[in-house]
Amino acid sequence: MIDAPYDPATESTYECLECGHLVTATSNPGTCPECNVCYRNTAMPLE
Repeated sequence: MIDAPYDPATESTYECLECGHLVTATSNPGTCPECNVCYRNTAMPLE
């Protein structure tokens, strides 16, 4: 398996860990405006 090359201009989907609100952005948007909880990148597995 080969990793895809990193491109900082590529948008990723981020999901709020509390309410599930989704945002598409090029970098982590910080905290959810609806519940003030951190977003997580959905491309990264939860472990």
